[in-house]
Amino acid sequence: MTLDALGVRRGDVIAVAGAGGKTTLCFRLAEEARAAGWSVLVTTTTHMGTLPGAVTGPLFVEAEGDAREGLRAALRECGRATLLGRRMRDDKLEGVPPERVDQLAALADLVVVEADGARQRSLKTPAPHEPVIPGSASLLVVLAALDMLGQPLAHERVHRLERVLAATSRVEGDLAGEPEVVATLLDPSGYPSRLRAGLRSAVFLNKTESDAEWAAAERIAAALKPPYGAVAAGSARSGTARRLA
Repeated sequence: MTLDALGVRRGDVIAVAGAGGKTTLCFRLAEEARAAGWSVLVTTTTHMGTLPGAVTGPLFVEAEGDAREGLRAALRECGRATLLGRRMRDDKLEGVPPERVDQLAALADLVVVEADGARQRSLKTPAPHEPVIPGSASLLVVLAALDMLGQPLAHERVHRLERVLAATSRVEGDLAGEPEVVATLLDPSGYPSRLRAGLRSAVFLNKTESDAEWAAAERIAAALKPPYGAVAAGSARSGTARRLA
């Protein structure tokens, strides 16, 4: 299970950051939490694209009225709910302030927060204002997608390209290999600098499917601990996940 591979505990508030499948992972975690009998609230402190309707549960939009009582009832009756700030477009939904997550965190057994944006790219190192992690967060999960391996470092696949190029000491168009994925995730001004006392951390190497990708994931994982507490790999879409040494 993805929950086990990432070390998720009942009562956690999970902030999901990075690039390469965050929304899919958020709803995978929610689905597994419900199967385990937990109530689960999914939300975002940034933006979400089109939601997978089969797994959102009742959807509440803060701009349409205080959602607390509706959330409380939905979590009691359905065991899951999704909270967003306002509808910007059919394919783009704005999140809620991190302080609102803190206020509502006690309503559910698990809260999953998409806390970062990557415009559907596979690799990213954050700008200074990212990710937007609630104070109540207990676990930070950082994604990178291994479909990046062997692909050019370019805007089509990389978000915040200039920052990734600086972290990897590469130029635009160079091919990304394992060292580039590692350097991006270890960038001292990036996600490691967002870790704080009491905040557990994990990396999920998404889109790990072939034997070659699993072998690469093992080697990448060995370079990421520390600073990250755990590294897992697999496919958020299919639900495969394994914690790596």
